[in-house]
Amino acid sequence: MRTAAQAFVAALDNEDRARALFPFHSPERLDWHYVPRERAGVPLRSLDERELRALRTLLRTVLSAEGERALDEIVALEDVLHERESTPDRPATWRDAGAYSVAVFGDLASPDPWGWRFEGHHVVLHLTEIDGELSFTPQFFGTNPARHERDGRVVEPLVREQALGRELALALEGSLAERARVDAPAPGDVVLGPGRDERFAADEGVALAELPEGARSLVAQLLATYVGRFEGPARARAAELVADPTAIRFLWVGSTRPGAGHYYRLHSPRFSLEYQNSQNDANHVHTLWRERAGDFGGARAAGEGGR
Repeated sequence: MRTAAQAFVAALDNEDRARALFPFHSPERLDWHYVPRERAGVPLRSLDERELRALRTLLRTVLSAEGERALDEIVALEDVLHERESTPDRPATWRDAGAYSVAVFGDLASPDPWGWRFEGHHVVLHLTEIDGELSFTPQFFGTNPARHERDGRVVEPLVREQALGRELALALEGSLAERARVDAPAPGDVVLGPGRDERFAADEGVALAELPEGARSLVAQLLATYVGRFEGPARARAAELVADPTAIRFLWVGSTRPGAGHYYRLHSPRFSLEYQNSQNDANHVHTLWRERAGDFGGARAAGEGGR
């Protein structure tokens, strides 16, 4: 990953290189969000073909083929939103597939902590390496619309996350269903967005260890879908976080009916995985992975202030 980051930085012209590089302890490193906004760093619209190839190589050090597909589809949907929301006298300039940006934090030529991010509307990828250990959170993938069809082709970047989560909720019966499913309106967004670091109650939802065999199989498939976004050390880190099912709980809020708002999460003392779909008639998905005390490298990032 470091080698690919060095190659990406070397491919940039002087102006873009100056825009892309930040000190490791820059406050910019901790400033994350998934809404449309201008971001520090070098935007995709500034990159030529050679620079884009170098960025693609860097992305592939942490994203699997499945993660890369989802990212590409999410970015391409900005063009769909631009088309939908533009009027003849007011183009939707806030919808811009070229606005996704890349930033690199720290000295790539030293063994000191460093990191990089790829971020824009509905995508947050933050990677931090400290003493050979990798942090991959906060990590956000979202999609609006969740399902888009044009010319006979259907695009659903996060369809497995939705289908498996609902199937798991419906597989629970009796007291398990009573504890796992909350009959209340789904939250309007993920709960642990930027600036929100509160812990979930330890007893919310149902412990995965209590689930019957069929439901545990669905949990394994669901967790594998989230872990499967990653490649290499990032994948290993993600898999290690979810390796102990006895510490993980599942909670579903809202309707289980397709087309109705819903939310679920998998959480433990170490991490939370949230899925939310209630906007735009339940056709607008947000997913967020946070690591307790581990975002941006956590306590290992010596000298940091709060998050």
